[in-house]
Amino acid sequence: MDFLTTFLSGSAGAALVAGVFAIITKRQARNDSHGKALRYIMLYIIQERAKQHIKDGTITFEERRSLHHWHDLYHDGLGGNGDADALMAMVDRLPPDTDS
Repeated sequence: MDFLTTFLSGSAGAALVAGVFAIITKRQARNDSHGKALRYIMLYIIQERAKQHIKDGTITFEERRSLHHWHDLYHDGLGGNGDADALMAMVDRLPPDTDS
């Protein structure tokens, strides 16, 4: 037991802790890049769908609800930076399409 205590309190223990920290840091960086890619894809989808509805001049209630769901996932779930907020405000001002 004394050997284990000595090992963990010495430079070998510090090296072990540094190695574990490096592995955790690398894994977090990889997850961050995946998160950034997912945010970019979701922002693209939100922008394209919103621009199409704005161009059409109307939106169904279901389409608006779906777009808000995507925006909530992008903004709140993935930490989006608010780039889609202005588009969502424009979408919310669209008259409802009741023919569909």
